[in-house]
Amino acid sequence: MDNTIKIDHLSHLYDDGSNNPVYALKDVTLTIKDNSYVSIIGHTGSGKSTLVQHINALLKPTTGELSVGDFKIEPKTSNKNLKKFRQHVGMVFQFPEKQLFEETVIKDIMFGPLNYGKSESVAEQLALEAMDLVGLDSKLAEKSPFDLSGGQKRRVAMAGVLAMQPEILILDEPTAGLDPKSHREIMDLIYRMHIDRQMTIILVTHQMDDVVQYSDQVVVMDHGEVVKVGNSTEIFNDPQWLIQHQLALPSNAEFAYRLSQAGYQVPGNLDNIWQLAKAIIEVGEVDHE
Repeated sequence: MDNTIKIDHLSHLYDDGSNNPVYALKDVTLTIKDNSYVSIIGHTGSGKSTLVQHINALLKPTTGELSVGDFKIEPKTSNKNLKKFRQHVGMVFQFPEKQLFEETVIKDIMFGPLNYGKSESVAEQLALEAMDLVGLDSKLAEKSPFDLSGGQKRRVAMAGVLAMQPEILILDEPTAGLDPKSHREIMDLIYRMHIDRQMTIILVTHQMDDVVQYSDQVVVMDHGEVVKVGNSTEIFNDPQWLIQHQLALPSNAEFAYRLSQAGYQVPGNLDNIWQLAKAIIEVGEVDHE
């Protein structure tokens, strides 16, 4: 099945009953290819989370439509038709460990499959497979999730989503609050799922270094609109534009930009630290001459 996500002139209006309703999304048209790894970035309140909640069908559009394969969501789409869709498109929320509630790890991970009609034995097998996928030792299955470390809790929460076998996975700030080691482990885990399972990954993040390292497409949002789409080089090659849209530069590009501000001509679209080091050496050699 082709899991290309097509969003066509989608708008979402938040109406709080006042005379000043607010458009959280305005006329968004976007295509996310099957098996891609897409990062959605933008300042706080730009519409990132609202957009991915539409892709997961937690919200329905005020106008426009969204389709994934054979699924289509329009303003009048009935909620009873969305349960299967949400199994197809999994979502891991920011601080997902706050949603853990069962007395053991295995029961927490089994909850989703059981809720979608799987038998006890099948749900347990799916849960054990999900634990293995996220790197959780099966010996933890009978432990309380509340006795685990922060990184382990995050993995349990992710396993609960993966046990439902989604083909598209949305992650909203998946490493928020984690230490650097856990951050790297979670990001590498997500990338392995993308490669090994050919899973479409949609990442909402403020971590621009992760955007550069993992994404093959970047979507920039501002005031509920998609203002730019491209690869990381295309997105981060104009520091002034990023500043105007309240976005940070990746570490390498930030360092190169500061050097250029000091009078050293270093390219600003460097993808990794080795490219940056080579560029700095070349600048030093020119100055030495």
